[in-house]
Amino acid sequence: MSKKPLEGYVLSHGRHINYVMWGSKGPAIVLIHSMGMDCHSMDALCESLQNKYRLLSLTILGHGESDVPDTAIPLPEHAEIMRDCYKELGYAPNVLIGHSIGGMMGMILSAEYPEDLKGLVLVDIAPFDATISRGRTPARALPPTSFKDEKEACNYIKERYPGFTDYYIENRLKHSFLREENVLKLKPMGDSIRAGLNIDLWPYVEKIKTPTLLLIGGSGSIVTPETLEKMKKSINNLEAITVQGTGHMIPQDKPKEFEEYVKQFLNKINY
Repeated sequence: MSKKPLEGYVLSHGRHINYVMWGSKGPAIVLIHSMGMDCHSMDALCESLQNKYRLLSLTILGHGESDVPDTAIPLPEHAEIMRDCYKELGYAPNVLIGHSIGGMMGMILSAEYPEDLKGLVLVDIAPFDATISRGRTPARALPPTSFKDEKEACNYIKERYPGFTDYYIENRLKHSFLREENVLKLKPMGDSIRAGLNIDLWPYVEKIKTPTLLLIGGSGSIVTPETLEKMKKSINNLEAITVQGTGHMIPQDKPKEFEEYVKQFLNKINY
C-alpha cells in the first residue's frame, strides 16, 4: 500500500525550492526532473520504491512551485542549489536520477562531488556536441494563457505529450495547473532558466567516475550515436540502454520499463 508523500519547501541560496519526499528508511535517491515538469514528474517510480528507499524529488527553479528567478542562472550554480537542498534534507550520499536538464545537473554534481553520488542515472541526456544542431525539432507553439476547464487542460496535455500514460496525464492535470477564478493556468515551465542551459558539459563528463546508467529514447532521442560513443570513451562505468516505443519522455511514456531499468541498476551497484 502506497503512503502519502511529504511535500514542502527548503531555502537554498536564497531561493525556495519545492520538494516531495517518499519513504522513511533505506538508501537515499534524489530525482531531478526535465524542463516543463516538476517534483511529481516521476511519482510512479517513487511510489514503487518507497518501501525500500528514501526518495527526494526536487523542483528546479522556474518551474512549478519553486521560485522563478528574474535572470537566467548558470547551470553549475543551479546544480549547487540542488546539492544544497539534498544535503540540507539529509539525502547525501545518494543515487541521483536526472531527466534531461536534471541529468545535466547530475553530470556536474557527479564530476565535482564524487563523494555525494553512489550512482547516476541519466535519462535521455548527454552533452550537446557543438557540431550537431540543437534545433532538429521545430519550436513548440506557446501554450494558451488559460484553460476554461479540466477537459480543455487534459486535451492540451495529451496533445503536448502524446505518449503519456493515463497515470501521467492525471498526474500533470493535478500538479501542472493553478486553479484561479474558474479557469486553469499553467504553472511556470522553465522559460526563465533556458538561457542557462548553454554550457559545454564534456569537461564534467570526462571527470565522472560514478557508475552511470544512460537511458536513451528509441525514437527522437537527443542522444546521437556519435555522442553516445564519445560518452562511452569518457565514462568507464557507463551502461547505455535504448528504451523502445518512446522518445525523450521515458519516465512518463514507459514508466514500467523505466522502473525496471532503474531497479536493475540499483541491484547492480548493490545499493
